[in-house]
Amino acid sequence: MYALLVLLLRNSYKNYILAALIFPVWWAYYNESSLLISIQLLYSGILPVLTFALLRDEERFKVAQWYIKLFISLLIIGLPIYLLINLFDIPPLFSIQRGEVGKGRIYDNYLFFYWSRAGVENRFSSVFDEPGVVGTIIPLIMFYYRRMLSRFEFWVLIISGVLSLSLFFLIVFLPVIYFSNTRLLRTKQLAFRIAFSTVFICISYVTFVFAARSTQDDPILSHRVYNRFEWQNDWIVGVVNNRDTRIRGFESMYQGFIDESDADLYTGRGKDYMLKVYGGSTLSYRVFVLERGILILVYLTFLFAYFHPWRKYLIFSLISMLILMLVFFQRPMLYSLNYFLLVYVGLKLFEMQAENKSEEIDPNNENSPYYSVS
Repeated sequence: MYALLVLLLRNSYKNYILAALIFPVWWAYYNESSLLISIQLLYSGILPVLTFALLRDEERFKVAQWYIKLFISLLIIGLPIYLLINLFDIPPLFSIQRGEVGKGRIYDNYLFFYWSRAGVENRFSSVFDEPGVVGTIIPLIMFYYRRMLSRFEFWVLIISGVLSLSLFFLIVFLPVIYFSNTRLLRTKQLAFRIAFSTVFICISYVTFVFAARSTQDDPILSHRVYNRFEWQNDWIVGVVNNRDTRIRGFESMYQGFIDESDADLYTGRGKDYMLKVYGGSTLSYRVFVLERGILILVYLTFLFAYFHPWRKYLIFSLISMLILMLVFFQRPMLYSLNYFLLVYVGLKLFEMQAENKSEEIDPNNENSPYYSVS
């Protein structure tokens, strides 16, 4: 709070505009039934992002560097523990019961590592409560900061993402690697990459469809692979949001909410509506729309689109927006500090990244160099 007040007293008009654009996101946190909770969520959710927005460019850049270093360090600590758990079933330091006894998930707590055997067996989660967090953050780091990673850091991210068994990571990590350096390509190089990727995506789609179809009758893989997709005439036409579809009655209730098209559709039915109706909730863009409405969804789209360098890097911006929409599909928390700083710095301060390593970057060989975030 003190830092925010100091930053507000002396700053640039551009940062004041950025802070003003961020403040309406408070609606994503606002609790209609409790002003106290709303103030608490303002303090814990929005004010850190506002403080970050009021920093100087070089300070934001350093924050992103420190965050990536911390994230990778936690992965490095967690990977050996993950292997020991799987090989020797070592006991935890302590366990945590989340939710009702007999119904909630039990987390085994190791040194900087969470482990839950209920539904996420053998999946790497690092310090997070879900392996999906690892599988979501890693592609963002690889897409926006690949040139700042050493070879060792790059492979730590790849290995951690694969071991998380996150469907999001497994689908996007190859395109993310392939398109991460499009801002450094010349027009001819970019045209070739787009043409090649179009053909590659078509071949990969057909191959993946046949591979996924082969898991239909497998008692384990059918749940992990086949049933994660929407099918029509033996072809994949969409991805099943397995977060909210597990909630009994949610599908019909959400469809009714969309069809009614009343005021609630625009402003939502209130934060924690799911908790009141179902006694629990889940991270899903549909839950976000149900509770917060479509206006804030449109505003978030505008906000992140505003950060993109459309005139200078059109193709990169289009790919970036597609990735962010995929992230929001399963984990609608782009407005929280960790996601926000990664995306904002990765988009707005790319020139600073290039200047930081300008003597080493070779646009003609943009796939070979790896650098350390340190």
